[in-house]
Amino acid sequence: MSSGPFGKDEEDAPSYLWEMLTSPLNIHIGLITLATSTFLSIPWGLPGAALPLLAFAAGETIAAMFIPSSSLFRNRVDRAFRKQRRERAVAHLSREIERRVVVDHPHWQVWRRMRERVDSLREIGKHRRSPLAERDIERIEDSGLDFLGLWLAELSMIERRDAVDERAIQQRIADLGKRIEGGAADSRSLRKARADLEELLLRHQRIASRLVAVEAALLSLPDAVEEIYHAVVTTPASGEGGTRLQEAIDRLRLEEELESSYGAEVREIVPKSASRMLAANRN
Repeated sequence: MSSGPFGKDEEDAPSYLWEMLTSPLNIHIGLITLATSTFLSIPWGLPGAALPLLAFAAGETIAAMFIPSSSLFRNRVDRAFRKQRRERAVAHLSREIERRVVVDHPHWQVWRRMRERVDSLREIGKHRRSPLAERDIERIEDSGLDFLGLWLAELSMIERRDAVDERAIQQRIADLGKRIEGGAADSRSLRKARADLEELLLRHQRIASRLVAVEAALLSLPDAVEEIYHAVVTTPASGEGGTRLQEAIDRLRLEEELESSYGAEVREIVPKSASRMLAANRN
């Protein structure tokens, strides 16, 4: 599990011991123990009350030695932790996007359809053997988060593109060049200003090509999810299903790599917690 671009913090990994102690089953047993202790204290007083509590404490001590280190328990806790983190990241990214687009933007429908496909894949797994492992389904579910990250990156690039007037910058660079050639007294400062403007213009011109790549990924990522979904649905009836499914999963991974390359765009405009979740969920 990655700590993300902002380093490690309290959200990097769950506490397995704490998860065991606060699990519904453990809390339920604790309440039963407390009720039993109260009931036994009526006829036998303090010794009767202490016996269930001591037994519960002994059981907790023994359980704490084995359960938190169990791979089965850890996998279950990790899945729940990733789900919670994913939901928080989706909430952060959705709020940032809602500030920039209308509520009926077509991308919302695409994103909802991606989530529906994930729900459908989980439902398929409940009723028949699925060629997808749980971690594969989580990766597909993460693609919805990646889609929001790409969308927000696209909106950020458009904002930056529209905020800069290339012609005005080119004109200012030309004016500075004339002043420098004219022997201005502060030529050193003018050269630095011209260099800064040239760098700004170069970065702005790069946005155009990066924006095209992001827009292409926004079209390709949902299509990769659809391809995986249809490969899973048709696998029982087609001998080529396994190969087709693996190709679709490999394609999804390529799209995830492209999405991660634009993480900086997201980190500039969303809360640190959201960008950290987005980075960690890719791993």
